[in-house]
Amino acid sequence: MRIKKVLLVRPPRYLWPFINESDNFLLPLGLPCIAASIRAKFPGIDVKIIDCPPLKIGWNSLKNILLEEKPDIVGAGEEALYHHEAARLFKLAKEVNPGVITVAGGHFFSWMVEQSLDNFSIDIVVRFEGEETIVELIEALNSQKDLSTVKGIVYKNKGKIIKNSLRPLVDDLDTLPLPAYDLMPMGKYSPFGYLWPQSATLEHSRGCVDKCSFCSLWTFWGKQSRTDIETGELEVMPKYRSKSVERMLEEVDIVYKKYKRRYIIWADPTFNVDPKWSDEFCDKLIKRNYKDLYWWAFLRADFALRDEKLGILEKMVKAGLTHPLIGIERGCTEDLRQLRKSVYTRDLVKETFMTFKKKYPQVFRQGTFVTCLPQDTKETMLDLVKYAVEIDIDYPAFHPVAPVPGSYLYQEAKKDNLLEEKDFSRYDWSTPTMHSTTGLNKNDFSRLNLELNKRYVLYRPHWLVRGLFSPYKHKRGLYWWFFTNTLRMLLLDIKETLMGKKSYEGFTGFMRLKKPKWYDN
Repeated sequence: MRIKKVLLVRPPRYLWPFINESDNFLLPLGLPCIAASIRAKFPGIDVKIIDCPPLKIGWNSLKNILLEEKPDIVGAGEEALYHHEAARLFKLAKEVNPGVITVAGGHFFSWMVEQSLDNFSIDIVVRFEGEETIVELIEALNSQKDLSTVKGIVYKNKGKIIKNSLRPLVDDLDTLPLPAYDLMPMGKYSPFGYLWPQSATLEHSRGCVDKCSFCSLWTFWGKQSRTDIETGELEVMPKYRSKSVERMLEEVDIVYKKYKRRYIIWADPTFNVDPKWSDEFCDKLIKRNYKDLYWWAFLRADFALRDEKLGILEKMVKAGLTHPLIGIERGCTEDLRQLRKSVYTRDLVKETFMTFKKKYPQVFRQGTFVTCLPQDTKETMLDLVKYAVEIDIDYPAFHPVAPVPGSYLYQEAKKDNLLEEKDFSRYDWSTPTMHSTTGLNKNDFSRLNLELNKRYVLYRPHWLVRGLFSPYKHKRGLYWWFFTNTLRMLLLDIKETLMGKKSYEGFTGFMRLKKPKWYDN
């Protein structure tokens, strides 16, 4: 069998209702990266990408596309909370054409290989970084070579699961072809959103220099020794790699000039690792004079302070940084150590946010907090909102911890039987998923998490009014978004109180992923 057509798909999925539909679906960078590698090596292969959510393609329409296209390979890669949608895609592809080769990749399938091959209609799993692996896999299929020669895949042979050796990471990211943006519906990503208007997802680096136990990004891009997490083994060291400044500027130019994208979402787990890179990149981007270009990025607080002292943070803001997201996580040193995160002092974090507030008022200051840890009490939870008030943050994101495959926290939770929610399709980053060791239950955790948001607003009405009428358009829009959704939470709380129905689902039900009208189509 020779491969003539490859169809890469992001299947239909439910919406996260806390944000509008426009902001729900960002450019999935993995698909154009994989497509570009296939095209570069096999110009004769027809490669197409079907990104269902922004195009509002439901399952009935997707079935018709599979019937019409008749691909030899159908590929998809997903994270934990959407893995079941990819599984449905693979089942549908096999129903339409039993001979099609189904290839799974991405975060969930890379880790959960045995579960995926035993339970879903998947022929081959491409693990972790896929650009080189997919090319070698197609070469093997075309020449009918033994698949055991292809590094980085897992498959079944006569009913037995075969795990090939892992593929080494790509050391020089510049050697990878430019993502195939031309295969994506570029004008459909957040066309009218508040959070990321007219956005495009880019990455200048892969990997991280930290080892947070709740994160699976750094392990996915890390240097792996043992990765058989289904038997409880996970051994990864952080590995950080970056594209060159010139290569990254080329990608920015493409999405800005050709596709009129005006908002960059940096997918890097930590954007500001290398001050030398950031300095050169911002200098050269500023010279392009893209005055209406803005960006969102994950930053580390201590690196941001370092860059401020070096004069680099000012350049980042001038070059477009308008929405930094800083992982604060906890206010207690012991909690940070337990989460394996670099330990910030409260004074350091406060200095970082005060720097943004006083010197860069146009910047929307957002931070994340990890809540509903097994050891949490009412007091430790409520301390987080006091911490957020103390550092004067624009928007505190209080996220109940959700251990996912590939994270060390997932391994620990499985070992200690702390996973209360084991169905990943019910994860939404807003609902408690772990058992408490302090006597709290799901209702308590849900109530406390809602209380954090309520108190942040009620403690500071002057802050809210100031933000809603900010002179900075983007910041003002974000405040209205935050206010509207917080008001929804408060109204729900009042309704549940009046009806006497305060329950786990009552508190978090409105944040469950919701089925859009076009989903079935």
